[in-house]
Amino acid sequence: MVLRTLISAFLLSGTLFCYSQQNKIDSLENLVKTTPNDTTKVWLLNRLVTMLREGDNNKALVYGYQAKELAELLNYQRGLAWALENLGWLSYRKGDQSAAFQMSTQALKISESFGDYPAVAKCLNSIAAIYYEQNQYDAALVNFNKALLAARRINDLVLIARSLNNIALTMFQLNQNDSALIYAERGLRASQRAGSTYLVGYACRTLGDIDARNKKLHSALEKFRDAILLAERVQNKFLKVSTLHRMGKAYILLNQPDTALRYLLQNIQLASQYGYSDELEIALRLASEAYALKNAVAKAFEYQSQYVRVHDSLYDQRNSEHLALMQTRFESQLKEAEIELLKKDTQIKQGEINSQQIWMYFTVGLLTLTAILVFVLLYSNLLKRKANHLLGVKNQEIQAQALQLTNLNATKDKLLSIISHDVRGPLASLKGLINIICKGELTQQEFIKNSVRLRNNLDLVQEDVDNLLYWAQSQLNGMQIKYEEIKLRNIVNEKINLFKDAADRKGINMINDISEDLVVLADKNHLSLIVRNLLANAIKFNTRGGSIWIQDKTKDDRVEISVTDSGIGMKSADLKKLFNAQTHFSSVGTDQEKGVGIGLLLTKEFIEKGGGSIWVTSEEGKGSTFTFTAKRVVIPATNEQTALSSTL
Repeated sequence: MVLRTLISAFLLSGTLFCYSQQNKIDSLENLVKTTPNDTTKVWLLNRLVTMLREGDNNKALVYGYQAKELAELLNYQRGLAWALENLGWLSYRKGDQSAAFQMSTQALKISESFGDYPAVAKCLNSIAAIYYEQNQYDAALVNFNKALLAARRINDLVLIARSLNNIALTMFQLNQNDSALIYAERGLRASQRAGSTYLVGYACRTLGDIDARNKKLHSALEKFRDAILLAERVQNKFLKVSTLHRMGKAYILLNQPDTALRYLLQNIQLASQYGYSDELEIALRLASEAYALKNAVAKAFEYQSQYVRVHDSLYDQRNSEHLALMQTRFESQLKEAEIELLKKDTQIKQGEINSQQIWMYFTVGLLTLTAILVFVLLYSNLLKRKANHLLGVKNQEIQAQALQLTNLNATKDKLLSIISHDVRGPLASLKGLINIICKGELTQQEFIKNSVRLRNNLDLVQEDVDNLLYWAQSQLNGMQIKYEEIKLRNIVNEKINLFKDAADRKGINMINDISEDLVVLADKNHLSLIVRNLLANAIKFNTRGGSIWIQDKTKDDRVEISVTDSGIGMKSADLKKLFNAQTHFSSVGTDQEKGVGIGLLLTKEFIEKGGGSIWVTSEEGKGSTFTFTAKRVVIPATNEQTALSSTL
């Protein structure tokens, strides 16, 4: 109730401000048209973009590029940094994350050289937002906290409020609900002190998300309404669009589909108009769910089809952005290595020049001190040898880094090739089948038959896409392992249940012989992926009516886990290529199942990063056994067990 009163008071006090804000925008636009092309015009353009970028991002982009081009023409570095920061944020809003990262990083370097802490804080917030979109929440949190420190250093209330709100949203994504609530409330108070209507709305939206997660839907709806009202006050389209689908979802959960659709259809219109593709994707999916709740099957199917088209487009775009971001980071690392080499070369040349000067001075001015001159020359020569040796070592390091980066680039090209040929093919087939179904050209029997085929293809594509995303994430983020004690049998049971339908279709019997009390120390997500890929591989290459055994064998503090199938086995020549990324290949399963062939590569990488190893034994026509090792957790015997053993 107190929160509601504070928001109402802020809304009343913000009315005049909103009209004033629009008048300022109009005045700035008129002033820009009459100002000559000098640094003042760059400043005015950047100011105009900052005021427009959360309201009319299309117009803001036009003015932003004008500011950048004029700043470059005038060699006005401060103005260029501001323009790049604006364009980086606008590119982020448009979903062009590689361009956003490049511009924000460049703006950060220029701003740091001038000690411009407001600009530094803005750039750090933009870079953190890109990490957030890549689901790298820990990296995002680090940069948001850096932005908060920079904002507090200059006591910039708006930047402090923005950073607090961003930290709250990141905590929410990390499922740290208590911390998210604390930072969201701090962000709300800071936003009110700063007099920022948009940031108050942002804080309300985050508080609504927290209430929705805690099943307090009516309280969440109140906060979402406040956020929308505040967004409309300042004509902030993104805040409004990103809140409307949250309203729709809450009403769906309250079983009020008509009310939900009122907000969702408005959301779809605005998201389409202003190019907010991510928000459009969410709104289309929720609209389909709302129509399904009303039993309006035709409408539900219509919006589901639109959702699939947008989702497929965004999926390709996101993959391209992942790869573009990898390329940008690769080029940045290579450039830094070249700069380091140039610095070392400059230092060595400077050392040689200094030595020559010393030699000349001593030769001309101190001929009587020959012994000292010899000593200096010998000492200088020694320094030169050491410097040359150091340069040789650095060159070797740089060559090793260049080779590593070349391999990464080759891996990226390979991944692109896989996506182009092995994933797009099945997706194109599925799309064609869906088009036939949509035209109503199938009988009921044909529909049932093709539905089974559709489900099988979707299962295969989903498994391939999951593995591809894990692969891309491991290449982009580096491997991050979170060890915990895990009962292996539970993981195996979970994956057996996951593949039960696939196994039943081939009549395969899966047997879990893992000990009940076996506990391993591993990353749960990595272990789940390892077991999933090995089971999927065993089912794929097993014969109908076959069997799969999952067993363990303890060896001191290690345990060997094996997955054995009674399938078709492998040739000895294929065994040598199985875990080699350079000799990647993919085989068709016994029921013509297809895959991209990176599951085992990813499995090997996760096992080895966790300190284990994997190997395979196989004989053509007699099945295969994949075995990997993990750390075993030795559970101490309880007092009762000790007493029992002593009496036996």
